[in-house]
Amino acid sequence: MPGRIIWELLQSVNAEVENVDAIRAEKVVMGLGYTAVQLSTGHVGLCYTFGSEMAPDCCQIWRKAGTLAGSPAIKIAELSLSWDLSEAVVGVAALNALSQLVIEKNLERYMIFEGNLIDQLEIRRNDTVVLIGNINPFIPKITEKTGNIFVLERNPRLRGVNVFPDTAVEEILPQATVAIITGTALANGTIDRLLELSKNAREVALVGPTASMFPDPLFKHGVSIIGGIKITDAEKILQIVSEGGGTPSFKEACKQIVIKPKQHKSFQ
Repeated sequence: MPGRIIWELLQSVNAEVENVDAIRAEKVVMGLGYTAVQLSTGHVGLCYTFGSEMAPDCCQIWRKAGTLAGSPAIKIAELSLSWDLSEAVVGVAALNALSQLVIEKNLERYMIFEGNLIDQLEIRRNDTVVLIGNINPFIPKITEKTGNIFVLERNPRLRGVNVFPDTAVEEILPQATVAIITGTALANGTIDRLLELSKNAREVALVGPTASMFPDPLFKHGVSIIGGIKITDAEKILQIVSEGGGTPSFKEACKQIVIKPKQHKSFQ
């Protein structure tokens, strides 16, 4: 099982969504950049596809093609517990979609802002920022506030200049006073350890379309702020995903949102 946090997310959604067993996965779309699951309620969830990390001979989900749509959404979401990355991706997308129902039901629990995570994240001049995932648009905004930044990236093709491999995480992440973690960590089995290594940080952010999860289990494990998306045009987002689009293409079908708990730890 990829970790306790995914298990807790699954259990929480299962408990919080009314008549969850009656909700079906209406559409499952596995694109080059992202995977999308649309529910019978109309809600859509996304997960980064990790295409470069999947080996065709070990990916069970492709063998299930043609059988997923119409299945109970919670059963699809249970694939998030798989160590087969292709299954986990579909499961996390379904879990993401079900999370939208829980968030909508419990809006009073959170402070929700429209806009970019970096604009809501408190970064001080003397902070050490560790960015897990080479999220290029964030870097100039971070360096305006502090020169102490480390960027770690798993995919060698995305590293670029002055970016460390993710194997350096055990040494670098505990130095962070601000940790920014890609939401893809929810799907590849690394989120539990990354949050453990971030325990010294004043701010711990989870970011990206994949991060748009039911926040409470994440807040419980040390996340202080989530930068995700709210999909405003389900059909458009499904089209973009099916045509191989990624985050830059999502702008016309969603809006960026930032979620904090009502008692935000950095304000205490």
